[in-house]
Amino acid sequence: MRDDEGTHNTKVDVTEIPTGDALYAPIAGEEDMLAATIFHYSPRHRWWYFPDLQPQEVIFIKLYDSDHSKAWRCPHTAFRDTTRPDAQPRRSMEFRALAYFSNH
Repeated sequence: MRDDEGTHNTKVDVTEIPTGDALYAPIAGEEDMLAATIFHYSPRHRWWYFPDLQPQEVIFIKLYDSDHSKAWRCPHTAFRDTTRPDAQPRRSMEFRALAYFSNH
């Protein structure tokens, strides 16, 4: 994925949903808030599917890396595969961790 691909989808914590003009008003500090990225179709993208993943198997997905000289994020999704009537529902568990590396 190129650095310029995708649209930021900012997570805004609120106690109630704004109404009227406030719903679309600028949010102070929005550029510093957590954001996911929504990706749009590109013929250069490749999607890999693991239809026979077993319960004891795990896929790790890199959500972000500050080093953009190599793969630094991985778009991912879920879908219902209607070609596999024998498919069992999967349970997705998300764990986040931070790792800091130093060259010192």
